[in-house]
Formats: sequence, structure tokens, C-alpha cells
Amino acid sequence: TSPYFPFHALGFRCNPFRVLTDDEWADIAVLPDAVASVVESGFAHLQVLGPLGHGKTTTLLGLAARFRREGKRVVYEYLPVGQSQFHTSLSGLDVFLLDETQRLNRSERDRLLSAAQPAKGGLTLVLSSHHDLAPLFAKHGLPLTTVHLEETAAFDHLSAVLNRRLSYFALDKNAPGVILTPDAVRYLHETFGGNLRAMQYFLYEIFQRLKRKGAITADDLKDGLPK
Repeated sequence: TSPYFPFHALGFRCNPFRVLTDDEWADIAVLPDAVASVVESGFAHLQVLGPLGHGKTTTLLGLAARFRREGKRVVYEYLPVGQSQFHTSLSGLDVFLLDETQRLNRSERDRLLSAAQPAKGGLTLVLSSHHDLAPLFAKHGLPLTTVHLEETAAFDHLSAVLNRRLSYFALDKNAPGVILTPDAVRYLHETFGGNLRAMQYFLYEIFQRLKRKGAITADDLKDGLPK
């Protein structure tokens, strides 16, 4: 095993469950069926709700990449803890995606929704939040579609997410050196539910200790280290 490229022996460029950049998140994002259905049918404004770690950021970054491919003028902004204002200039945008919108103060929420009024150009808002913003949109007379990510944590979606991630970092994208068996995916689904962040941390540690190519089973995951 090369000390400089330790994961090459496993068939990967790096640990496939390491922390990702925003661009990498956008590349590997698998939109939940409920979100994909909303996008296909069309919406005026969209909020994505869910607890910490359930994929809100991934969903917004995936949507931003999709809208850019469609030729739309798009900006994504993340509001860190302690920040109650957004800094993006909304002039000329088609879509503004704001992550952790619940952190905005009252005046900033009003400023955001005022910019989305049809008379001001038809800006589309895609927001993630821990709090339901429907009453705020109703106050401003704006339609809003809501997707609850904790209700979309399906086995098939998780399988697609994990397979996309393994393929993305594989040296041979068509044949990753390590795969997760269906029973391993089911174990992860039953253990972590929709908490993809906690699952990622767990799998990162598994791959840090992994010494061989092949299939990882549910029993391997329960033991914490494939033999």
C-alpha cells in the first residue's frame, strides 16, 4: 500500500466518505424522489425541511447544479450559526437557494420574500429550514411547496446515494473495489434512518480501517471492521 495514496489499493482515490466540497456534493447528489417529482411538475417556491444531517444541504446543492445545467442564473448561500442576514445580491437571479433559512431575523425574512414577489421579476426561492416557513409565505401571498426529508428516507434512495458515492471516488467508476451488499445497506437504513451525516461518519471510520477489496456485509458493519 502506498503511504501517499493508501486508498488506491482499495480501488479509490481517497476515503469515499471523507468531508466533501460543495462542488463534490453537487456532483454526487441524488435527489429524493419527492424532490425530483416536485421539480419535474414545477413549483413557484420550495422549502426543504428536515432534522440535522438528513440531506438538506445536499439537496439544495444538487438542485443548484441542475438549475445551472438548465441555463438558469443561480446562487446558493449557506447561513452559518450566528448569521442572521443573507449577503447575496438577488438582482438578475432566476433562482436563489438559501440553506438554514430559519437563522434569518424577521426583517431579513421579509426582505427575502419581498424580492420574490412576481412584480419584482419572478425570483424562485429554494430554502432549507428546520422551521416551517409556510405561514411566512402565506403572509406575503406567495405559493410554497414543502418536502419533508425525514419522510423520504427510503431504502432505494439510500442505496442509490451510497452507490453514487462509491462510484464517484472509485479509480474505475464502473467497478468500485469495495461495495456494500444489500443487507449492509439495509442495516445502515435501520440503524441511521435518514441521518446521512451520522452514517457518513460511521462509514468513514469503517473505510479508514479497511484492508481489502470486496463486499462489505451487514455483519461486517456490526463488527465495526471487515475481516
